[in-house]
Amino acid sequence: MTQLDTPVISPIDESALAGITAFLCDLGQALHISGAPAHKLEHALVAAGQNLGVKVEGFAVLTFLALTVAAPGGARRVEMLRLPAYDYNMARLIDLEALCRDLSDANQLNQYATRLGKIMQKAPPWGGWQLVVMGFLLSASVAALLRGGWMEMLCGGLIGLLFVAANLRLAKIPGLGPAIPVILCALAAMLAQGLAILLPQQSPFISAVAGVVLLLPGFMLTVAMSELATQNFLAGTGRLAGAFMLLFLMGAGLAIGTQISLALFPAAMPTAVATLPAWVLWPAVALLGVALLGVIQAPLSALPVSAGACLLAWAVYSLVSAAMGNVVGAFAAALAVAASGHLYQYVTQRPAVLVQIPGLITLVPGSMGFRGVHALMEQDSVAGISLLSEMLLTGAVLAVGLLLADNIAAWLITLRRNPTAK
Repeated sequence: MTQLDTPVISPIDESALAGITAFLCDLGQALHISGAPAHKLEHALVAAGQNLGVKVEGFAVLTFLALTVAAPGGARRVEMLRLPAYDYNMARLIDLEALCRDLSDANQLNQYATRLGKIMQKAPPWGGWQLVVMGFLLSASVAALLRGGWMEMLCGGLIGLLFVAANLRLAKIPGLGPAIPVILCALAAMLAQGLAILLPQQSPFISAVAGVVLLLPGFMLTVAMSELATQNFLAGTGRLAGAFMLLFLMGAGLAIGTQISLALFPAAMPTAVATLPAWVLWPAVALLGVALLGVIQAPLSALPVSAGACLLAWAVYSLVSAAMGNVVGAFAAALAVAASGHLYQYVTQRPAVLVQIPGLITLVPGSMGFRGVHALMEQDSVAGISLLSEMLLTGAVLAVGLLLADNIAAWLITLRRNPTAK
């Protein structure tokens, strides 16, 4: 819970306090829906309240937001609301952060509320066939990062294209909820096995994992670790539990689809995966940055930022891990990406997450956890526990790098703006 003292600006009566509180509730819900983590959401509401002349204490978890809003004269209001499911919409988050910076006068609350409403009514920048094409690019690039060959890139991309299209369609059907990952992963596994028969000399498992990467909760795991590290225990444990539940649902779907396809079709003959030339990984990483624009709903103007963040993360990870191991490599890459995000925000006044999310997604261990769950379902306990442990360790070091950058970058920026600050 975050708390800041606010200066006495002007008397605020009960009616004005009620209006400010309602606006802050709507703002908190909008930030949550757009993908703001719990600790940053709380900080944003405290700062917004301070700019509007009230003192705010906020407490946010994945499905719940509590606000205590106190006027300078002593009047207080307490609001509790249930939060809906969230998604990442960076275009909306850019506008919301700009709105938060512009808050300055409680007398203009109606204008702020109108502006907030217009922001939430904007259509996402990517949808329909554009998002489906992004699914092909995303899965093809991930297949390359999973050390697949040209066939895996092609088949993974095709599965990813159909996976995104089906996900968009099924998401409109009320009541399916948790069944969607199971259904889609089962179909993806069956399609991967069928493509392995039609197009041999490939690994159907790599194609299937790359095809379902859109739903893998690797970044969710990293955010959960950072929330736990900032002592937002309820939000962190809730998000962590959600990540593991999604992994198990997807793993169950993959296992079901694989068994059905093996019963219906002849098993594809195992062959060695044709390795890609080393230089292909770099265009694949840049392509991943392009595809992530659709995943996080970032504006097209963020294209060079997203691709550059992915390339920076991969370059730092490759250099450091070659000398000091994967754990130190992941930490150094997360630190570099997170610090670059703060520098980007300081220079452009746009959210640091435009850099941080693509860079961290390049490093997140979602596919590692997915393979671990699949190994457990195949009764390979040693491999499954090892992969899941490695996933947690990687997620932890990514969160540590992110938190260190948050604190160090904020301190350096404060010194830059005020050299006498200590």
